Amino acid sequence: MKNKQLVLSLVGLFLLSFSAHAQRESSSDFHLDEVYNLSNTGTVHLSSSDAEVTIKGSERSDVRVKIDRVEDVRGFSSNRRKFDVDVEERSGDLFISEREARGVRVMMGSYSVDYSIDIEMPANGSLRIKGDDDDYLIRSVNGAISVSIDDGDVELIECNGSDFDFQIEDGDLKMDGGKGTFYARSDDGNIDIRNAAFDNVEIRVEDGDVSIETTLSDTGIYEFSADDGGIDFVVLAGGGMFNVLKDDGRVSTSSAFDTIRETESRSQLELSGGKAEVDIRINDGRVRLSSEN
Repeated sequence: MKNKQLVLSLVGLFLLSFSAHAQRESSSDFHLDEVYNLSNTGTVHLSSSDAEVTIKGSERSDVRVKIDRVEDVRGFSSNRRKFDVDVEERSGDLFISEREARGVRVMMGSYSVDYSIDIEMPANGSLRIKGDDDDYLIRSVNGAISVSIDDGDVELIECNGSDFDFQIEDGDLKMDGGKGTFYARSDDGNIDIRNAAFDNVEIRVEDGDVSIETTLSDTGIYEFSADDGGIDFVVLAGGGMFNVLKDDGRVSTSSAFDTIRETESRSQLELSGGKAEVDIRINDGRVRLSSEN
């Protein structure tokens, strides 16, 4: 009996010692704070998952990348999986990508991760992002911006470029400013755009609402489609022809719009002040048009 108790005690001490060692020497904690080169017309490429990402444009000519990822394990962990990030300067661009973790982790207890990515880059640089379950705050980046993510929210502030491309599965997009060409596709999320001056817009949503404020270009084309959601369109300046195709949808407008044609499945309206073409298709939802002219 005493021998059995001794064995159990030794096993317990071994597990406690190994667990403490695993937490103290966590091979999955990662810290990076480095500066990298970027050409005058360069693009920062970022591929990540489950991170809080902040990207800021400034007057600097290089790129500072700061990454902190800390695991909090309360209990036992074998720590056989290692997290790493590859950063590579290539042809004037900068590529930042997570290296796939390898190995098997054995764990008992609770587990959480605090993961942040902070990037400061030239304001005239471009961004190309691919993510999964990340949230993004992008400020004062004036080059082309392309974002393709599964689950996560994106907010842009004072990004005055002319080329925007967003593909979001389940998440919201908020944007203040912007001009030129804008494309967005979203499944289950909302799109909210303020103070824009787009020449061309294409927005497609499944189950979500679109709220957009923009000036209209006389040569511009603006296309919207939504299944189970609403579209709230505010014209800041300009005008043109609005064609709304609807199944079970509803259309409401301010007094600035003149009705040209109205049927059960189609509304055609005109806003004086320009020659833009606006096409909206909606199934089960509502369209609201207003003007600040």
